[in-house]
Amino acid sequence: MLGSNESGAALVFAILIVVALLVLGSGMAILTRTDTDISRNQCQDVQALYVAEAGVEEALYRLSLPNPTNMYVNGSTINAAVADTSHPPDPNWRVRIFLAEPGSEPAAVGSDVHTVTLQPSYDWLEYSSASDPDLAITIEHKWKDLDDDGVREAGEIVLYDGSRYPPENFTSGTPVEVITVTGWRATAQRTILTEAVRFPLNPNVRAALMCDKGVDVRGNVTVCGHDHAFDTPHYTMLPNCRNWERCSNRTNCLATGCLTAVMTTGDEIDKRGSTDLAGEPAPEDTASSNEFYTLAEALGIDQAMVDAILANPDYTAAGQADPQDGITYIDNAASGEAKWNNGGGSGLIYVTGDFATAGNFTWRGLIYVEGDFKITGTPSIIGAVMVRGESDYAFSGGSPCILYSSEALSYYIGQYLNYIEIGWKEIAQR
Repeated sequence: MLGSNESGAALVFAILIVVALLVLGSGMAILTRTDTDISRNQCQDVQALYVAEAGVEEALYRLSLPNPTNMYVNGSTINAAVADTSHPPDPNWRVRIFLAEPGSEPAAVGSDVHTVTLQPSYDWLEYSSASDPDLAITIEHKWKDLDDDGVREAGEIVLYDGSRYPPENFTSGTPVEVITVTGWRATAQRTILTEAVRFPLNPNVRAALMCDKGVDVRGNVTVCGHDHAFDTPHYTMLPNCRNWERCSNRTNCLATGCLTAVMTTGDEIDKRGSTDLAGEPAPEDTASSNEFYTLAEALGIDQAMVDAILANPDYTAAGQADPQDGITYIDNAASGEAKWNNGGGSGLIYVTGDFATAGNFTWRGLIYVEGDFKITGTPSIIGAVMVRGESDYAFSGGSPCILYSSEALSYYIGQYLNYIEIGWKEIAQR
């Protein structure tokens, strides 16, 4: 039997054990709750980052849309495309996308453009603000203050040219777009900055008119291989399309990057009548060593990208719209000649069979024909023409004109390609 002293010691020991277990249990509960809070916060942080990434995807998608692209959004029709349509680019251009329904976004001033998200309002992700411009999705041209005056000026927009190293420069290519997005999930906030460019083209044509076989340019024909500005007026003929004596003293000619007017891979150029050819280093070139490029080589991209472009063309036949701007893919290799009378547009025309134009057809960009190409009437093409078959100009009057333009190739085709990310960083987390 225990004595009173032993009994009291046992009681104290038991109480100490109970207290220790209570402390340990409380500590475990607090630790568990803390771990749960940490886990929840970490989960919300990750979710906020994913939400911000979703905002970037909307911005990239809308940058890639042809302008205009009308969509029905939350009860109203809006232009979903966001683009700086000025040329050269406007240094102060900036788009803000608000988490709001059409018509409720804040008014824009200056070169700013305000629009609303494409998300359905009943279930939108929080990657913008309804009214705060500083928290809205922001898209603007990348800029460097070259003269340290704090003012955005022409010539200070950072451009991306895939043919140069480094590709970022201030003289050639397309603008680098900076996308800033803040995403929320409960109390978590993540802000990311993404830099994006249109899928870079590096047009690689050899002449204003390049044929793998013979060329018939009899008649009142103008073909000029001097590099013309993308906005040279249609029906600008030689000698008015450039200074006749020196290309550097020019109006529409860019003076650098000029090409031959007409080139074949060894076949004859039939030139009679009032045919007018000009170019550098020579107006015509029929050397058998000349190589005829595939469409991928002509655009300076890989075949996989060409396949992706042709898989989702804007048009699949001639004359579906006026103007018909975008990617036109006419697959007629087994069905005869495709004809396009009058009208026209810009971008890329790719024809798997024969192609013919007539009347006052006009185009800015590249026409690539796997079969034969025939022109009658008074077409005007600013960019380049490539024909794997024969090029037959059977004129019965009219004044057809082809003027080479590297700008027209890059600008009028490039604006219909998707944007890709070239840089990413997180600039804020809360």
